[in-house]
Amino acid sequence: MNALINIYKKMRTVRILGRDFTNKYAFVGIGNHSLHNLYPAIDSLKIRLKYIVCRSHRSLELISQNYPYLTGTTDFDTVLNDEEVKGVFICAAPAAHYQLTRQALLANKNVFVEKPVCTSSEELQRLIETEQASAGFCMVGMQKRYSPCTALLKRRLKKDRTITYSYRFRTGAFPEGDVFWDLFIHPIDYVLFMFGSAQILGITATKMDAGKVTLMMILKHEHGVIGNIEMSTHHFWAEASEELYVNAESGFYEMSNHQMLYHTVKPPILLSLPLEKVIKFTPQKRSLFNSHTFIPVFQNNQFVSQGYFGEIQAFASQSERQQAHNLSSLKSLVETYRIVELIRKQIEKRI
Repeated sequence: MNALINIYKKMRTVRILGRDFTNKYAFVGIGNHSLHNLYPAIDSLKIRLKYIVCRSHRSLELISQNYPYLTGTTDFDTVLNDEEVKGVFICAAPAAHYQLTRQALLANKNVFVEKPVCTSSEELQRLIETEQASAGFCMVGMQKRYSPCTALLKRRLKKDRTITYSYRFRTGAFPEGDVFWDLFIHPIDYVLFMFGSAQILGITATKMDAGKVTLMMILKHEHGVIGNIEMSTHHFWAEASEELYVNAESGFYEMSNHQMLYHTVKPPILLSLPLEKVIKFTPQKRSLFNSHTFIPVFQNNQFVSQGYFGEIQAFASQSERQQAHNLSSLKSLVETYRIVELIRKQIEKRI
């Protein structure tokens, strides 16, 4: 048995150390999100960055101190004109994403850009047209699409008819940006990714007050799936939460923060008679996914469970023509942008 365990450990080590991306890349941005989520994924995958692009000379000094093997620059054209650079990661100020992405695609670079890539359906369509004329491709950083928990639940629901779902997305106040494009785009995109295109059956919201707003919405998706959604910044960031409850044919799925996924089997029904009314039925709750912190292994790290690692890996793999799926292409966001704009239009006067 020990021999088999040692063989498995060696195979696992070789698999991790054997990841090899040979292209050169550039990264635009050196903010909090980049440093805590994207850079660790890039470093873990051994992706070869050649440039970091920033805005200030003070940042250039810090790049030289902390990343001596990279070139820091404030000139994006230097990156675009470097034929050795095949891909560009863009995580700058959201207002700059559209123009930076368009420039990179026009230069035939592959682009990974954090959300929001732009702030209107018109801009999104122009980027799609730019991408079609480019030798490069674009992937948008909708990391929840790449979460291992999401992948598992999506596979299960393909074989298990969804009836309804309830989704809650709660954070603290958000006064520093656009709450819809910077924050609420995530839950809206997630339910559309999971359950398909939708129409809004009902929507209401509280008044916006110092970055605090709560929005309640009912969606009807394709195949008749009905969803009840709460998006709120009336809570607090220390215990921000994302909860999904799916009522499916076989039972109930409960997902919490992309860290845990449970399935509870429904009691059987015979000839329209619930057998739990006749015989004792004990609900069986099974853990399908649990990214806990007790064992500090790679797969339990939050940048893996939240999908950051998966999206960066998919981008680099596709850039280097390895097998990969672009789950967050520009075209895949058309429905997300349509729904976000409908929501804004319906409740703008109320908040």
